[in-house]
Amino acid sequence: MQKRTTNYFFKKYGDVYYRMPEAAENLNDSTLTLRAKKFDRMFYSSSDIYIANEEGISMLFVSQDGENFEQFIMHRIVRIDPNVYFNIVPISSKSTINLRYNEETFRQKMIAEPITFKPIVPHLQIEEILSASFHVRKANYHGKGHVDDFFELIYIDHGRIHLLVDNKECVLSDYDTLVVYPGQNHVLYTTEQDSCSYLVIDFQMSEYFSQSLKDQVFRTDKRIYKILSRFMTSLEKNTELDDDLAIIYLKEALLLLHQNRSEDQLDDPMHENFENTLLNEILVYIHNNLYSPLAVEDLCERFTISRSTIQNLFRSHIHTTPKQYISDLKLNEAKKMILEHKYTISEISTKLGFTSIHYFSRKFKEHFQMSPTEFAKSSYTKKVRHDPS
Repeated sequence: MQKRTTNYFFKKYGDVYYRMPEAAENLNDSTLTLRAKKFDRMFYSSSDIYIANEEGISMLFVSQDGENFEQFIMHRIVRIDPNVYFNIVPISSKSTINLRYNEETFRQKMIAEPITFKPIVPHLQIEEILSASFHVRKANYHGKGHVDDFFELIYIDHGRIHLLVDNKECVLSDYDTLVVYPGQNHVLYTTEQDSCSYLVIDFQMSEYFSQSLKDQVFRTDKRIYKILSRFMTSLEKNTELDDDLAIIYLKEALLLLHQNRSEDQLDDPMHENFENTLLNEILVYIHNNLYSPLAVEDLCERFTISRSTIQNLFRSHIHTTPKQYISDLKLNEAKKMILEHKYTISEISTKLGFTSIHYFSRKFKEHFQMSPTEFAKSSYTKKVRHDPS
């Protein structure tokens, strides 16, 4: 799943907003139309940069070291932290972005190897389904050896059968699957103790997998069975759209074989995606309402979830409680505000929505091992020491 800038993993590079912050109003303002899917340089600044995607779909590449980039689809207004490297490419044919930056601190730097955006495109191409048939073989069956110029998928529904491929013998039983490649000599047979029922699908495809499926018996499970059942149902309906569905089901079966994954090994991607999206929305809301009183009960009501759900969500994904996350965020913001020397301790406490200055001072001391006043004095002393003028 592609990550968006609202994903909590983006937090190490910057932040997102519903609307352009006031801090961006006095910065240089440029609107750019992007068409290139490849870039050979990165941009950075010693001050915050704000970006809004205005038209089309854009992919933001970001890096903390200038070598290892992560990708995020642009969503909402994005703030890039100081000294974070970035560039943007259009996912759609073109896109338009609005860039707010300080021209004096804005820099660019060439990268060692150009980076090209890789779109999501199909790699496996099934050109044609030639035939699909179900076979039942009794004991002592022996087929004729033959060589074909197409692929053949053999899926064992029940029983046991021997398969000789290029003079190499293998035994297939319930749920086993094997793909015979073009040019391979193969023959099926049963012994006097065995019988078997199996599905054979003949098809043409581009050899994207190269040799990855060749000469391998896949011990599959009922997931492949369900996919191939839907495949047969679609073929039997014999309409154009159902033929397309049959090709999709065959592709799905081949891709699962290529990944060699069983149903028991798979997570629930829909549930995981739901959790990630919900957590992202909650975190964005918290960051955008940092200067308001934020209670866990309010979050539960706003996002229509129970207290236990939001607790489990935070513990499983970011290893803390929502109350602690909010508290840490507010206290870190308070620390920044103290360093600015623009507000009194009381004003900072009020602006960040603490119930009282005494409660704020106690939480600050627990978090930073010194009171807000002590921290303010300490930071002021350091500032005077480094800037005697």
